[in-house]
Amino acid sequence: MKAVSPSMVLKHLYHAHGSDGADYEIHVYAEPASHENAHIERLVKVCLADGGELRILSKRHYEIVATGVTLESSDPAAI
Repeated sequence: MKAVSPSMVLKHLYHAHGSDGADYEIHVYAEPASHENAHIERLVKVCLADGGELRILSKRHYEIVATGVTLESSDPAAI
């Protein structure tokens, strides 16, 4: 499990169903940044709730790097 940097902010949480039959939470973290008068955010990390590493396969489809389990989110807003 990897630690989340204190400057990162949890921006989104999506539920996903795994090919192993289990349900998972996907967390999307961003890092705030400022440039002149604009406030921007940079996507920093997409991971499991426990910090497990995910590979993004396509929109709403992921793979858990450690196990190869594939995940699918039914949330249309999921990345």
